Amino acid sequence: MNILRLLNESEYIQVNNQFIKPDHPLVSEEYADDDDVAIDARLDGGELILTVAELEEATPLADGGFWLEGVGYLRFLSRAGLH
Repeated sequence: MNILRLLNESEYIQVNNQFIKPDHPLVSEEYADDDDVAIDARLDGGELILTVAELEEATPLADGGFWLEGVGYLRFLSRAGLH
């Protein structure tokens, strides 16, 4: 599945052992440029900013998550998936 579609359908993002609720607009799956910001969120007192190109470099994992060098484990979740 397209990582941008997962992002657009998610309500939460797991980044390593933390959950964030990103305040993001939808990212066009067809018209996104590589340098468009896909994720902009506060994490551990800092800011996590990822572009479309960075997300598309993520390696899919068997459990539905992704591995992204320099960030770690990412997983896109809906509210129903947290119960």
